[in-house]
Amino acid sequence: MRIKIFLLVVLTGYVLITSAQEAKQERPASKGCSCSFSSINQAGVLHGGRGEYFQLQTVNGIRYKTWFAGIGVGLDHYYRLGFPVFLDLRKYVFDRPSTPFLYVDGGLHFVEQKKQQLSQWYHNRYTNGWYADAGIGYKFGFQGKGHWVVSTGYSYKNINRYYEYSPACPASRCYESFETYKSYLHRLSVKIGVQL
Repeated sequence: MRIKIFLLVVLTGYVLITSAQEAKQERPASKGCSCSFSSINQAGVLHGGRGEYFQLQTVNGIRYKTWFAGIGVGLDHYYRLGFPVFLDLRKYVFDRPSTPFLYVDGGLHFVEQKKQQLSQWYHNRYTNGWYADAGIGYKFGFQGKGHWVVSTGYSYKNINRYYEYSPACPASRCYESFETYKSYLHRLSVKIGVQL
């Protein structure tokens, strides 16, 4: 499983790098403004108490001097497949092509499957939850104006599961039972990608 995830990350990184070499980097938003558009595309691994899972993210936003702010969307396969939508804020330590940086993400995690039928009478309902990620990374240049981005950090998401039992009782009074399970998922996040 770990080898498959590693190979998938390497393959995704290669595809992102080759496409980044053809793209233009940091188009000025307007004359007289030192801000520019930037896109960050990354793949990685989430590791926690429930195992290791694959993740993908794309973040698009504005860079101003040593700051970057953008909106991101991702694919988070940890425990329950879902799609985080979040705000991304980064602070680059130096205003150079190669520099360490700090980042923080926050938003919502949308679960892919809301209802899971277990049998005729039992089913699970899942609800959306919070998503957060914070850590450190390093950005360094390669051919053209694109940059490699490598980061590691702490990632969090929560998912609520409602377990419901609804029997069929045509001749007598029915009693439904409900149980709520809250999953607070803490993970180590390792990502590699390109910034255009």
